Amino acid sequence: MRKIILLAVLILTISLTPRAFAYTVSGAELHAIALEALENALAESGEYRRHEIFFNQYPTDIKLPEGVIDIRAELPTAINYISLTPVRAIIFVNGRPYRTMSFTATVKVYDTVLVANHDLRIEVPVTASDFHLAEIKIDGRNEYVKNASEVNGLVPHRFVRAGSPVSLSYFQQPVAVNPNQRVTIVVKYHGIRVTATGIVMTRGRIGSIVKVKNETSEKILSAKVIDSGTVEVSM
Repeated sequence: MRKIILLAVLILTISLTPRAFAYTVSGAELHAIALEALENALAESGEYRRHEIFFNQYPTDIKLPEGVIDIRAELPTAINYISLTPVRAIIFVNGRPYRTMSFTATVKVYDTVLVANHDLRIEVPVTASDFHLAEIKIDGRNEYVKNASEVNGLVPHRFVRAGSPVSLSYFQQPVAVNPNQRVTIVVKYHGIRVTATGIVMTRGRIGSIVKVKNETSEKILSAKVIDSGTVEVSM
């Protein structure tokens, strides 16, 4: 009985003895590992534009017990260009998870894109002189235009403020034909090209489909707008 009591006291004493720590992982090490994980995630997504990464909480030093130490960082979600990106650092001791550190980072990515020199009005054609190139912080939601030739001659379908970067999605083809306008109808059939004169019945932009009436036959056709004076019927 006495031996059992002595053994119990010994076990209790051992359990109350402060655990000896053999290694301290610094906050700087955790920061470097987390930063590398973010850089790798950016590279894997094909993101090589200039960027900055800021941690909103700096990791603190952590004391670890004796053993084989391994630290891995992971991103629970994709990198967020607008809000915060969570980062998780998992510390393993002898192959087993010992502690998980969670913190967040702000990732800022920059690109040189077209920016409006002045307010761009709806349905007013734009030219290269309406823009200049500038480096901006992108938000990941839009693919911004870098070459003015991509939008030259197009018209905004939304109001664009001066100083704003522009996306191709902001623009559309200008109106090319209007009702009662006389146009040339081009009909293509098995390599044969025939033309006729027609009257446009509906408003349309380049590339859109409009109704047009053949002046000779008075037949109403659906035709694709080629330019301000030509529509095409494919048969």
